[in-house]
Amino acid sequence: MGRRPNAPTEGPAVWHPTGRPPAVERRPARAYLACMNPSAASAHLRLSARQRVLELLRPWLLLLGYAAAALAGLWWLAVPLAVAVCLAAFVQMHDAMHHALGLPKPANARVLTLSGLLLLKSGHGMQVTHLRHHARCLHPDDPEGAPATWRFGRVLWQGPYHILMLRRESLRLAPHTRRIQLLETALTLALLAGFALLYFGLGSAVGLVYWAVAFGMSATLPIWAAYIPHHLAARHPAVRTASAVAQLWTPVVSSFAFHHLHHHYPRVPTALLPRAAAELPPPPADAH
Repeated sequence: MGRRPNAPTEGPAVWHPTGRPPAVERRPARAYLACMNPSAASAHLRLSARQRVLELLRPWLLLLGYAAAALAGLWWLAVPLAVAVCLAAFVQMHDAMHHALGLPKPANARVLTLSGLLLLKSGHGMQVTHLRHHARCLHPDDPEGAPATWRFGRVLWQGPYHILMLRRESLRLAPHTRRIQLLETALTLALLAGFALLYFGLGSAVGLVYWAVAFGMSATLPIWAAYIPHHLAARHPAVRTASAVAQLWTPVVSSFAFHHLHHHYPRVPTALLPRAAAELPPPPADAH
């Protein structure tokens, strides 16, 4: 019986320190991948153990940095760190929504809850509306993507209310997750109460300043996560520039630079989107 041929591969030889003959990197060629569905074509793009640890720890290490700077009264440093915490938490929550972190389901669910709490949101609620966005992108029944269809002025004034509306819509769209969504909402309210007690009881604004930053990020979420990515074509100069500098902080910049690619290959971790852009067939021109 003849051997089953392997998928075509491409890539340079890899030197091995043991002195063994160089191997060929087993990376499927684009022509072969183009014949596969997006999930199968991107299946080889998974986080290594080291990358996974980095992705899981990043927002929490930044949170420790924020707390240290805030307690020291270094608000000029603490506020930018709070913004960085929110961005890192957003990326982690987003990867957890798509089960792209390579974690077992129970662990992924916990990460989704915890990263959502860093944004003072229900992670499971955000997952409901985000997966609907992927399934019905910019259709009338896509509540998350609605701001991308509005005039920019409306996005500015209705953005904060829209975020609250998404929480209501997630409960309506997925009643089977109502329990965990309500639990996460209760935990968010408990955090806000704790921030207030910290201020009025101990005179510390550490919690309230973080809440203010998280609120500002949430209020502008329809702008930087919906309107702008869907209004800039994949070859727009701003997008191409972001793609070129994505390695500066891959997860944050990549979420903007490779938005169209993400819609076509949603299971690729955000940190690996630059590699996906280099290795995978480009998405169709009409991809969102």
